[in-house]
Amino acid sequence: MNASTAKNYKPSYKKKTITTDPYLPKGGSKKVSVCERCHAVYSNKRWSLSSERYDMVMQDPAVTLLVCPACHKMQDDLPGGIVTLKGAYVLPHKQELLNLVKNEEERARGMNPLERVMSIKENGGGSLVINTTNERLAQRLGKAIKKAFHGEVAYHFSHDNKLARVDWERAV
Repeated sequence: MNASTAKNYKPSYKKKTITTDPYLPKGGSKKVSVCERCHAVYSNKRWSLSSERYDMVMQDPAVTLLVCPACHKMQDDLPGGIVTLKGAYVLPHKQELLNLVKNEEERARGMNPLERVMSIKENGGGSLVINTTNERLAQRLGKAIKKAFHGEVAYHFSHDNKLARVDWERAV
């Protein structure tokens, strides 16, 4: 018996992504659409943030205006990721942490305009809570903060509603 039959491996196997996010459209639209809030352009089943593309698309009278999934999540205040920064290190280095979060959001948004920071709140006890539109950005922020500022990071994933909780802590 060879390895391919033992593991039921097939070269044509492709992992199927199961999306249970109610904000993402089923199947995708054939029309070019523009988000009326953030001006993201939807075309060929992909969102993009290009001012040149936006200007070009808006000249077409048949363009559809809508609210993109990220803006819709922000409107409903339904985060896909929650990053909590705790410890005595947070408040003295708050501006450095926020700059890193802003830079990571810009990098992520360049690849996927639907990945955004929804809100940043300071809780009592010297902790910061960052809500993101999806779980991947929360994960990315956790990795970047751990790499830059060290500390301990823990990832918790919900399996039924695509929510990620990232807890980062550093004492001093």
